[in-house]
Amino acid sequence: MLPSRGSTQTKTVEATFSQRTGMIYIFNIIVGTGALALPKGFHEGGYVLSSLLLIILGVFSYITATYMIEAMAIANFMRRKTATRCLNTIASTTSDEEENVDESDQASLLPRAINNDDIYVSTETQIRHDFDIVEKVEMGEMAEMFLNKLGLVIFYVCISLYLFGDLAIYGSAVPKSIRDVICTYEPANCTNITMHNLCWANSSLTRHNVYQIFVAVFFCTLGIFVFGNAQKTKLLQLVTTLCRWSAFLSMIILCIIHLAKRASGEHQDPVRPPIFNFGSLPRLFGICVYSFMCHHSIPSIIAPIRSKDKLKSLFAYDYICIALFYLLLSLTAVFTFNTFEDLYTLNFRPTTRCIHSNVDVPRPLAYFISLFPVFTLSSSFPIIGITLRNNLETILKSCVNIQRKQRFILVIFVLLLPCTISILVENINFLVGFTGSYAGVAVQYVIPALLVYNARRQAQVKFRRPIQFVNQSFFQNKFWVFGVLLWAWLAIIVITIYYIIPSSVST
Repeated sequence: MLPSRGSTQTKTVEATFSQRTGMIYIFNIIVGTGALALPKGFHEGGYVLSSLLLIILGVFSYITATYMIEAMAIANFMRRKTATRCLNTIASTTSDEEENVDESDQASLLPRAINNDDIYVSTETQIRHDFDIVEKVEMGEMAEMFLNKLGLVIFYVCISLYLFGDLAIYGSAVPKSIRDVICTYEPANCTNITMHNLCWANSSLTRHNVYQIFVAVFFCTLGIFVFGNAQKTKLLQLVTTLCRWSAFLSMIILCIIHLAKRASGEHQDPVRPPIFNFGSLPRLFGICVYSFMCHHSIPSIIAPIRSKDKLKSLFAYDYICIALFYLLLSLTAVFTFNTFEDLYTLNFRPTTRCIHSNVDVPRPLAYFISLFPVFTLSSSFPIIGITLRNNLETILKSCVNIQRKQRFILVIFVLLLPCTISILVENINFLVGFTGSYAGVAVQYVIPALLVYNARRQAQVKFRRPIQFVNQSFFQNKFWVFGVLLWAWLAIIVITIYYIIPSSVST
């Protein structure tokens, strides 16, 4: 079973799987909600600009993914050496038959992530095994090992903001999918259907009212599970994976069939998507960042893989495949449709008198594609909520004793804030873009770069010489780390400028 995303506990790996299975897991955990927002992002930003940005961000995401692998390998080394030192110290104390141990001796028995006075001498062969990844050390624990108190606070704030954004995105995507399928009222003149239109002919409820009701029902129903502890079972993973790939492949195949018919002259509906549109850069940037997000889940993904000597190549293959998949999904979309919904799946919803699709979709398949986010996102929502709750508990435990009452209040806060955002903001592309542009940049670029930089420094203190091991990143020069950090800060500054003064920078 694949451990839940974002878990903050360290566990010895029990169930294992092959590299090929690991590659599938990596692919599945990256390709999610962001993929459903990409086609509209490509349409608004221009397919050439969007393609270039997607490839560039994919490269940076891969660099920081290798940083996470290297930091996890060093964290495993630190854990093992700390445990060995503790056992040796205890054994030495017992053999000397010391009955009284003063406070300084007691402190020396406690586990420490690093001690500058210790120098570890080892052969190259030993080093290869010293840095083997045999234990799952989550991102939060690596932050505790390698970052100072300020860095640790920044880490938990960033990961919590990202998870809040995740919950808000899920809380908008599911109700919007249901609303757009069940609302049947259409104006007589078939003008643009907005959220202020009625949902049903004999009802006073507008489409936005129905959306808000479903948001409240969604959070109240699935929010109950956030009070407990939940994990995805193998069966649930299998079902959601089958639903996801059936829907994605169906959308791609339907678009390819339509484009082939257009090329043969059977359809006369020319589509001329924009090439460059820098005015849509902030949202496009955030969507692309969000679409490659997996870094907080990397420890849970790679720990169960049996052979870890080719993890960097495994991730490289996955990133290439994912980039090609995103390009195929988005480019077939922008050359097929003239207009886009926030969720690409809703472009395939059942046709009515006023809703016409460029693509001929069998009605049962149209319902399946339109509603598949409901199944897949609902299964992940409680796990993300629990992860957010655990992270907030970690932040607060230093100043508040978390009991049942405090946990109840914390869960209410975890649910209430994203629920309020989802009720007020129906634009999923905006939520995805904003979450990816800020919290996503921190989690995907800044934190991995800081973790690997400090982890390398601590490892060098241990050995007092350059070291090499299998899971080291290809990007060893410190200027790569500084380049990633510089890219992240420049991106945040530019995106903020675009958000503040969009009219002066848009084309």
